[in-house]
Amino acid sequence: MTDVWDEQLLWYARAVRAMQGRPESDPTSWLFQANIHGTRSASDNPEWNNCPHGGWFFLPWHRAYILCFEGIVRDVIQNELGGPNDWALPYWNYTRVTNGNPNSPESLECRRLPSAFRSPDWPDGEADNPLFLAEPKRSPGAAGGLPVEWAEVNPHAAMQAPHFTGVTQFGSADTDSQLLHRSAEHDGLLEMQPHDLIHGYVGGVMLQFISPQDPIFWLHHCQIDRLWAAWIASNSGHRNPTEADWLGFTHTFRNAQGNQVGFTSEELQSEEALGYVYESLTDGVGLKPPERLVAMMEAGVDPPAEKVASTTGPTDLGPDTLTVPLTPEPSARAEALPEAASPNTESRAILTMDDVRADAPPQTNYRVFVGARPDHEEDLDPEGPYFIGHLHFFGAVGASTHHHGGSGLTFKFDITEHLTELRQLGMWNGEGIPPVVVTPATLGPPPPDAEAEAVARAAAPTPPPESRPRIGSISLATT
Repeated sequence: MTDVWDEQLLWYARAVRAMQGRPESDPTSWLFQANIHGTRSASDNPEWNNCPHGGWFFLPWHRAYILCFEGIVRDVIQNELGGPNDWALPYWNYTRVTNGNPNSPESLECRRLPSAFRSPDWPDGEADNPLFLAEPKRSPGAAGGLPVEWAEVNPHAAMQAPHFTGVTQFGSADTDSQLLHRSAEHDGLLEMQPHDLIHGYVGGVMLQFISPQDPIFWLHHCQIDRLWAAWIASNSGHRNPTEADWLGFTHTFRNAQGNQVGFTSEELQSEEALGYVYESLTDGVGLKPPERLVAMMEAGVDPPAEKVASTTGPTDLGPDTLTVPLTPEPSARAEALPEAASPNTESRAILTMDDVRADAPPQTNYRVFVGARPDHEEDLDPEGPYFIGHLHFFGAVGASTHHHGGSGLTFKFDITEHLTELRQLGMWNGEGIPPVVVTPATLGPPPPDAEAEAVARAAAPTPPPESRPRIGSISLATT
C-alpha cells in the first residue's frame, strides 16, 4: 500500500480517530488494543503486555491480534461512520520489487513510509491526521520519506528457510508452551528481517513495545502475516509446527463487540480458513542475495566452547563508523580461529553481542562488519564480503527492556563462512583477531553522483545524544 490517501487508508484514518476518542478501559479503544501488545502503564491488567517475540508463537499470536483489530476497525467504519462493510486492513508491501530492480523508482517508493502517514493534514488540507506522528515519535529518515535500503528488508533468507522451527529458521526455535515476553534473542529469520529492521527504520514509537500506538504498525504486521502465508504457499515442504504445544495453544483477544475470543495456533494456520486472502502471495517475496549471505543466515548456531576474544567493557555507538577492538583471551589457542575458518574442520566461529540497548529511540539500525577497514567506504557494502548482519533496538529502548527482564537484546552471528571467504580472498591471513566495525545503516539507494552523495550523507541517520545506543559486551568464540 503506497497510494496517497487510497480509499482504504482514508477509512482507516477515520476509524483510528474514532477509536482514539474512546476511553482506554474500552477493549475496542485505540489504547486498549495497543496495550495488549505493550504499555508503560503500571496496570496489572492480564490482557496487556502480552506480545511474544523471540519464540514460535510470534506469528500465530500476531495473526490473531491483527485479525481481531481489523474486525474492530471494520465495525467502526460500517456501524459508526457509515462506511463500506467489506473494508480490509491494507498491507505495506515494502518488499515489492519492480522489473527485478530493488532500486527502481517504483521499488524505492514501496520502501518509503506511505505518504498518508507522513502528512500532518487530511486530504482536504485540514490538520490533525491521526496517521501522522511527528519526530521524535518517528525517525527523521522515515518521517522525511527516505526509503529503507533493500539490504534491510530483503526477505529472501526467511522465505527460503526449509523449516518453521529451529534457530535461524523461518519461525523461531521451539519454545514449548511458553508465550515468551522476555526473550532477548530473536532467532526466527522472518522476525529478524524484515520485521525487526522495519521497526528500527520507522523508529520512535515503533522501536518500543508500545509500537501499536503508531498506526503503521498494523500495516507492517499485515505484511509480515502475508509473508507467512507466502512461505507456506511457496513450497509444498514448508509446514507449520505439528507439536501439540504449538497447535493447542490458545491466543485470546477482544472482538468488535468487546468480548473475549480465543484462537488456537492450529486454527490460525490458514488465512483463508479465517475468512481473508491476500492480493498476492508472490509479489515481494525476496531476491537472492550473494551466496555467502544465504549460507550465513541459514547456518545453525551451536553453544560456544572456547572463547577466543572479547571486549573489556561496554561499547557506545553513535553517528559515526566505529571499530571495536577485541582483546584475545589469555587461555585461547592461537589456532582456534584459523581452524574455524578452514573448510576442512567442523569448528564454527560465533560472534555474540550482548545487552544491546538504548535509553531512547536511536532512530537508526546498525550494520556489523568483521575485517572491514573503516576508512574504506567500499568495505562497508552490505552485500560485500565483510558484512555479517544487523543490530536493532526493537524492545530494548528505555522502559521497554523490562520485557527482557531488564537486559537488552542478544545477537549471535555465525561468521564461519565469512572468515573462510576472507582467507580465500586474501583479506585475512588467519593471524590475530579481525576488527569488528559497526556503522549506522544508511537509507535509500547508493548515490548516483557526488552531489547526491552529499545530500545522502546529510540525511544519514543520526542518533540523538540522549538515546545512548550501546553494546554491553562482544565476544568471539569457536565451537
